[in-house]
Amino acid sequence: MTDPIERIPSGIPRLDAVIEGGFEKNSAILLSGSGGTGKTIFALQFLMEGIKSNETGVYISFEESKEKFYRHMLSFGWDLEDFERKGLFVFIKYEPDKIAQIVRNRGKDIGESIKSLNAKRIVIDSLSAYTALFEKEADQRTMLVNLFGMIESWGCTTIVTAEEDQDPLKYRSSVMGFMADAIILLYVIIKDDKTMTRALQVSKMRGTKHLFGIFPFFIDQKGIDAYPDQVLFILKGGKHMKK
Repeated sequence: MTDPIERIPSGIPRLDAVIEGGFEKNSAILLSGSGGTGKTIFALQFLMEGIKSNETGVYISFEESKEKFYRHMLSFGWDLEDFERKGLFVFIKYEPDKIAQIVRNRGKDIGESIKSLNAKRIVIDSLSAYTALFEKEADQRTMLVNLFGMIESWGCTTIVTAEEDQDPLKYRSSVMGFMADAIILLYVIIKDDKTMTRALQVSKMRGTKHLFGIFPFFIDQKGIDAYPDQVLFILKGGKHMKK
């Protein structure tokens, strides 16, 4: 008999209710959206959920500096410096070309570091900076396959972010999406009354019966709050139908 899927909470209020209780443990989740959609806040909120249970979280950044990152996150009440002192949070800054070298070497060094930290949750921000190193699509594909293979070997639940413009009225596939166990898309949508709202879509989640629609979320001083009961678009037959 096949064992049921073990899940961990996402840290996003009300999201777990529409993804059968949370993310699959040790899965790789692609979090994609354009600038300003809330990817960094979503990803860190996921790590903070683990920290509540004394799970060490690792944030691997290819772009933002540690000092700037810590300062920005204080506005949500997340004192990362304090969690770092307690051994519950680790920030690792890599230049994209450095991580490419690590991937070529099968990630042995970083894997050993993650194991020594007993990390359970990881964020990689962002894949776009990584793939920009490779001009040829074939090279991008090869290195993404290697990267996701490396992520799987870590035995952690991992969110990888990607900077991509998303259109809720169009569907497009990608190598990153193919490799990931789950895809969450973040949007900024301009409604009929010309107001703007942030929205979330669970585009893919293996082994999970998830809500098939696009629903709003809001960012306040505590982070992200999702409202899956207020669906903006309903997806039918692979097409987006406005509610």
